[in-house]
Amino acid sequence: MKKLAHRGYSAKYPENTMEAFIKAYEQGFDGVETDVHLTLDDELVLIHDEKINRTSTGKGYVKDHTLKELRNYNFNYKAYGEYPIPTLKELLEFIQDKEFVVNIELKTDVIHYDGIEAKVLKLVKELGVEDKVYYSSFYLPTLLKIKELNPDAYVGYLMEFKYKKKYQELLENNILAFHPRYTFLNEKRVQELKQHNKIIATWTVPNFKEYQRLIDLGVDIIISNEYFK
Repeated sequence: MKKLAHRGYSAKYPENTMEAFIKAYEQGFDGVETDVHLTLDDELVLIHDEKINRTSTGKGYVKDHTLKELRNYNFNYKAYGEYPIPTLKELLEFIQDKEFVVNIELKTDVIHYDGIEAKVLKLVKELGVEDKVYYSSFYLPTLLKIKELNPDAYVGYLMEFKYKKKYQELLENNILAFHPRYTFLNEKRVQELKQHNKIIATWTVPNFKEYQRLIDLGVDIIISNEYFK
């Protein structure tokens, strides 16, 4: 079972910053989960929301800013020190020489960034970290595009609502992994997924009680803000 830090070690550090990723590694997580968007000048940056308002001192959509413009803002979640927005390249370079994985969530369910799948896969290949990267998305066409570009890639279908519909799409499209919200998992559903040889990754596990329950159920990956032993 792998433990991934949700948006980095976000229980203690500003989410989706290099500090949060580095501290997750130092704490003992097996990897991190992060979110990628595309800037106005086609740079891959790590931030959860489509807009920068919540986590930075700036305002507006990621897609309407260049990387240089985004670097003018402090992505400190308005409670910490000085933190620039990181690029996907910076995170992948950090893991190059480490036993550490990255779950890249492609944020294409609201804004369909043209060509983002190919851009992400190209960067991952160039940096030689293909065996350390998982891809996930709520948007099925993104996962199918990744499978088309790299049939050997780890692809995970994210799910927060409509379990039965997403489960059926998972099977119909032969998606390798299922990433449902933790509240949807029970013994019956875990067994069904295992019968179909699906990898099970779940998020965002809030406490040790749920963490232990999910371990007992036999999930493969637990994504959480906090580190549980």
